Amino acid sequence: MCEDGYDLQYRRWSASQSPVATLVLLNGMMSHSGWFGELAHLLTGIRLDVIGADRRGSGLNERGRGDAPSWQMLLSDLRRIVEAEERGLPIYLLGWCWGALPAVNFALEAGQRLSGLMLLAPGLFPSKQVTIIAQQELIASRHAEAHSPVLRSPLTARMFSDRASVRGFIDGDKLTQRTFTRRFFEVSSEMSLIARARFSQLKQRVLLLLAEHDETIDAEATLKAAQRLPGTAVRIATVPCHHGMQFEMPEAIVRHISQWMPTSLEAAVRFA
Repeated sequence: MCEDGYDLQYRRWSASQSPVATLVLLNGMMSHSGWFGELAHLLTGIRLDVIGADRRGSGLNERGRGDAPSWQMLLSDLRRIVEAEERGLPIYLLGWCWGALPAVNFALEAGQRLSGLMLLAPGLFPSKQVTIIAQQELIASRHAEAHSPVLRSPLTARMFSDRASVRGFIDGDKLTQRTFTRRFFEVSSEMSLIARARFSQLKQRVLLLLAEHDETIDAEATLKAAQRLPGTAVRIATVPCHHGMQFEMPEAIVRHISQWMPTSLEAAVRFA
C-alpha cells in the first residue's frame, strides 16, 4: 500500500537457488513488468531475486491509467517496493527506457544503500524524433484536463524491434499503455531534468547498455553524460539490437550483467 492509499501491484521472480542479490526492474513509458518475463527468468538463473516494479497506472495497476500525481509520489512508490523486498542482500536497480528516470532519481536519493544501477537504452536523452512527437502531443492536448489520458505515446511498436513477433506482441498486449495525461508528461519532464542535471553525482557503480539500432534515444548525449562519471564507476557496452533489447537479446543482457556484478555476487555468496 502506497502512502496515499494506492494499492500497487507488481511482479516477483524468485532466484532458482539461494539468492545473492535483489534486482528491481523499472519498466518504460508504455510497458510493464510483463515485458521482462524472459529476461527475468534468465536473471533468476544467476541467483537473483527479480522484482518487476510496475509504476502506478501501468501494467496490472488499473487505477489512474497513464497518470502520475507527482515525481515525488513515484519515488515514494518505488521506495516502498524496495523496502518490502529487502532481504539483507545487495540491491540493484535496472531502468529501461523511461524507467531510467525514476531509477536515476532514486539512486541519487539512496546513495550507498543501493549497490548498483543498470541503465538499458535509457530515456534520459530522447531522440529528436521522439521529442518532436511528444511536443506535438502536448500542443494538440493543450486544452485537455491535466488528469485525462489523451496524449498518445511518442513511441510505436516499430521503434522497439524489427521483428514481427515483437511488434505483434506489443500491438496485441492489452496492458500496454498507449495514452497518457498531460500531468504524466510534466512529471516525466521534471524527473528527466533532475536526472540529467545530477547524473554526475551518482555514487553507485553504473552499467550502461545501449542498443546499436535505437531510434528512441540520443546515444551521443547519453554517452557524454556517462563519460562524466569516474571511469572506474561506469561500464559501457553496445548491444547489436533495437530499443526493445529485452526481447531481442536477453541472453546478452544477462551476460553483461553477470560480468559486471561478479565481485558483489561473490561477496554475497560467501555470506548467504
